[in-house]
Amino acid sequence: MKKKGKLPGIRAKFYAAIAMGMVLAGLSIAAVQSALPLLSGASREKVTRWEETYAWVYFFAFSLLALSFASLSTRKLIRRIEKMGETAEAIGRGDLTRRTGERSGDELGRLARHIDEMASRLEAAGDRERQAEAEKDALIAALSHDMRTPLSSLSGYLELAELRLKPLIRGESPDIGFLVQTDASVVEALRCIESARRKTGELKKHAEQLLDYTLLGKGEEQHDFTAFELETLLGQVLADFLAELENAGMRLERYTPAEAAGAKVRGNPALLARMLGNLIENAIRYGSAGGLLAVRVGREKNEIAIEIANRGEPIAQEDLPRVFERLYTGERSRGTSGGSRGLGLAIVREIALLHGGRTEVRSGARETCFTVLLPEDLSEA
Repeated sequence: MKKKGKLPGIRAKFYAAIAMGMVLAGLSIAAVQSALPLLSGASREKVTRWEETYAWVYFFAFSLLALSFASLSTRKLIRRIEKMGETAEAIGRGDLTRRTGERSGDELGRLARHIDEMASRLEAAGDRERQAEAEKDALIAALSHDMRTPLSSLSGYLELAELRLKPLIRGESPDIGFLVQTDASVVEALRCIESARRKTGELKKHAEQLLDYTLLGKGEEQHDFTAFELETLLGQVLADFLAELENAGMRLERYTPAEAAGAKVRGNPALLARMLGNLIENAIRYGSAGGLLAVRVGREKNEIAIEIANRGEPIAQEDLPRVFERLYTGERSRGTSGGSRGLGLAIVREIALLHGGRTEVRSGARETCFTVLLPEDLSEA
């Protein structure tokens, strides 16, 4: 505990610096006064009259010298404060490895140690959070992987049961030939099996999406990057959705201007195909009422823009900033039917980020458009 009346270290150092500046300034002025008759060649009386007339010059010189000497005396102290400020600013930006390195016992030293301790605690908390996040992702990945096998088996058994029951609806039986009348319970059982198969398919898809999302966060597939034409990959992905577009009653429109034709990106073709597939599937799910799927490719500076647009119900404006968030299922104006659980678009964003790109969305009465911008590969340009 401090004794009452004792000056704190920093305050004493400032007072000492000011006093030292004043003393040194006074000695300097006294030295100039003593040497002035010799330097000017004038008599002492004449010099005295000059001093009386221009006394303000002495005052100005004394003040300037005192401030200069005090500044020199406190330079090290000011530098310590600046270093602490730089360290605190770096910690505020997220660099939790920065430390002040102060070891003094004064107030600045104690404050610096508090800053270092705070940074250490934040760094430890960040490490624990990252470890917990990694463990959670590993658990989700393991569960998702383990769920896929029993779900596939369950889907297979349901399909087999459906194949066995469908002939009974037509009045046939593989064992006893033709039946006189179809039991209503068989029809009901078949409807239940069809519904169970559909829900099983949705569960399997969610398990695969969870596995994809957790693996994407680790960036494990980044070493498979290669340069290729995006337009070719887009055509292959769209070909897989032609039947779904026809069933949904949607017309496909593609537009690629001449300046964007043949543009290349560098990335993982499988991941980018999955990204495009998720966007197209989302557009079909929510845009079938509009009857149009528009796919546009353009070039913006050194980026390639892929737009997937539909004319379905617009997304509510309050939901737009969050549609790419994990497990966000707002989209109140478009509904949440169709099995969506907010992972498809989150996977789109993760794949875009993995490739150094970004995602955007706009929605209005005219159309809803999802845009992915990827860096153009200019290595062979």
